[in-house]
Amino acid sequence: MPDTVATNIIVFGRGLDADEAGFRLSRASSERVEAFLAYVGSNADAFAPEPGRVVFSGGWPRVTHGANAPPARFREGSLMLELAERADVGGANLSQYVQAYCEIDSDSTLENALRTKEAGYFDRVCFTAANPLGLVAHRAHLARIDFVIRRVFGLPRNAVVQIVASGPDNRSIPEGILVFVTRLAFLGARTDASLRRRHQILVRARRRWRSRKLRPVARLRQAR
Repeated sequence: MPDTVATNIIVFGRGLDADEAGFRLSRASSERVEAFLAYVGSNADAFAPEPGRVVFSGGWPRVTHGANAPPARFREGSLMLELAERADVGGANLSQYVQAYCEIDSDSTLENALRTKEAGYFDRVCFTAANPLGLVAHRAHLARIDFVIRRVFGLPRNAVVQIVASGPDNRSIPEGILVFVTRLAFLGARTDASLRRRHQILVRARRRWRSRKLRPVARLRQAR
């Protein structure tokens, strides 16, 4: 990856926790905000000539868990933005470095990318090796994010910088498998519409797999 600093950045949500007290960011989502803040703080000089832009992208993990949408202010993007705006970055508020936005309607990695693009946050930016797009996530997830973002935005490999969050990023399906399946499913798909169609096929297949997996458990409980 190039050493060039990315001043335009997308921070990807990684889930919500919910209980009687309400919704809050998962630890993995919070770690991604922390990684973003550390990156800005470590590269403050790059943001001095002109503030960059950051989009905190994430709605709720419906695809994975089948969850209904929480209220707008409790979605991943909103809560990540709120956490970042409360932070001290080198003795200053985040607004000294970037214009911050949140995208709160996505429920998958593909929708993170598509909705961020469609909202036009980076319409006037030309991403190159000298002016790359920064992607914040955990290392394993970044392989899939990198592929999807470059496909959606039409970027070469050297126009993307990966910003790695620390901490575990456990998933029910290993990211290596998800990357392989995503690459296979999106093979030849170039338009937003075709990517969405392919993704819906994956979602339906995932739901069928989950329902079959849970069926023996339900039968066992009925037998008891």
